[in-house]
Amino acid sequence: MTTSPQIDDGPVLPATTALPAVADEAFERFSRLAQRHLGVPVALVSLVSRDGQVIPGGAGLPADLDATRTAPLSHSFCQHVVADRRPLVVADARLDPRVHDNAAIEDLGVIAYAGYPIVDEQDRVVGSMCAIDHVPHEWTPDELAVLADLAAACSSELRLRGERERARRAQHQATRSYRQSGLLLLLSDAFQDALTVRDVARTAARVAATGLGASFTGLVAVERDERTLSYVSMEAFGEDRDAEQWRRVRLTDDRPIAHVARTRQPLFYGSREAILADFPLVGQMPYLGESRAFLPLVSRNRLLGVLGIGWQAKRNFDDDNRTIKNALAAYTAQALERAQLLEERRDVARTLQDAMLTALPQPPHLRMASLYLPAGRTDRVGGDWYDAVELPGGSVAVMVGDVTGHDMDAAARMGQLRSTLRAFAWDHPDLPSSWLSRLDRANAGLGLDSIATALAGRIDATPAGYRLQWSSAGHPPPVLIHRDGGARSLGVRSGNDLLLGVDPSRPRRNHLQDLAPGDTLLLYTDGLVERRGRQLQDSLEALTLAAGNLAHLAPDELVHALADDLVGGHPADDVALLAVQIRTPTTAP
Repeated sequence: MTTSPQIDDGPVLPATTALPAVADEAFERFSRLAQRHLGVPVALVSLVSRDGQVIPGGAGLPADLDATRTAPLSHSFCQHVVADRRPLVVADARLDPRVHDNAAIEDLGVIAYAGYPIVDEQDRVVGSMCAIDHVPHEWTPDELAVLADLAAACSSELRLRGERERARRAQHQATRSYRQSGLLLLLSDAFQDALTVRDVARTAARVAATGLGASFTGLVAVERDERTLSYVSMEAFGEDRDAEQWRRVRLTDDRPIAHVARTRQPLFYGSREAILADFPLVGQMPYLGESRAFLPLVSRNRLLGVLGIGWQAKRNFDDDNRTIKNALAAYTAQALERAQLLEERRDVARTLQDAMLTALPQPPHLRMASLYLPAGRTDRVGGDWYDAVELPGGSVAVMVGDVTGHDMDAAARMGQLRSTLRAFAWDHPDLPSSWLSRLDRANAGLGLDSIATALAGRIDATPAGYRLQWSSAGHPPPVLIHRDGGARSLGVRSGNDLLLGVDPSRPRRNHLQDLAPGDTLLLYTDGLVERRGRQLQDSLEALTLAAGNLAHLAPDELVHALADDLVGGHPADDVALLAVQIRTPTTAP
């Protein structure tokens, strides 16, 4: 029986695993992809610690192992990948001295094993993406390349979760710091719901008024040129018609706000006379008040803005008083940084969303509608896409795809693939298989290195009606909804071609389907049909049945009704839908 190598001066296994011993949908999906494309009975995403092995992703597991998702080190091949920080590839474990006495050979029938390292955000090898066979298996370079790519995707997913957890802990620590600050302990909670810069400005004003008795408050944020600041709102100036001229502040101005921004040191003035002695220009501004505090808003050594607080009466700023106001500035700075980050992320997300949800063409003979539903994540974007392009000569290209990943990085890579594919289709409108082949080569040659499924098709007029030609790179098959009711999947017995990003040299095939006026073609991504614990074929049959029952609906109604029926409008994974209905008889000669 083997145990993991744990010598004092050599590599050791991690103290704990990064994930609990339960099935995880993201890693389950990677396992299914490995099992499907390598044709092995078992594929795992496993993480190893000194206490044993957990299996967050598994396809083809025995029932008892699927229930517990744990295995002792005596049954772990993965431990060697972790300890050695390199792949372990074994054609016949019974003949390999590294693992020939591993208990998994006899107990679980592990004969052939190929595992590639999974790396966390601290660059530690913590597990493996592996494929298992119950008979001797000489692993091909193509099979190992698929495992390497999927292991890299698992590493990206694990790193993203690690960063999110680190951010969560940092925010938690900041919240704890807030609650140790006396008066601001109670008031700081108000910033927790401040999600925009204006929210932060309003919250700071409310906190200053409630906790410090301030008469007015103004938040000035640094602009992108880093040479100018501007008031987030002009409420501190009341209804003065000339107040707008004071909104922007240059760093070189002779104003207290500019001075604080340059020096990053607070200023406190207990009377009007004191502030005017240092900054005469302030006397020309409306609503000066009697006493003022100007506080730099700095987070992680970066100036974000200045918070100005005013009182109508004179004040004595003793040390304790200044400490409370500086603490308020710290809270405001943290909330402002968070709000700016959220706004930046929302801007990026909106940009990516807009790029993905471009308007569909509406040629006279077709009626098209689409729907994109993001999974329940903060960024609200992912790697799924749809597209349609009118080609020179009158044909129409339709496309749908799914880049591995669930974040803005996946969305960015999706945008690159989607734009490249539509350019290939329009510039050289030959066969969809050719478009996907060129896209696969470009994906590798341009260094995109994305793993993705995609389906591309073209609809052409024929003397008898219309014809669909399509090619699939590992993507779920289209569904044809008949005009008189009923529907059927257009899957082919020989299966799909390889995913994009696996082997660009592999040839790709085209498939044909005649279409009649009134028929509707449905393209979709796997978030519409894949369910944990359910066979994909069962899900495809459920989709076909639901689509057939909705055949009477127009495309725009159809895509929403299908989403409501199958995922309730709130999918666990991103969903993209494209429905194309043949409207009129062909006029082709």
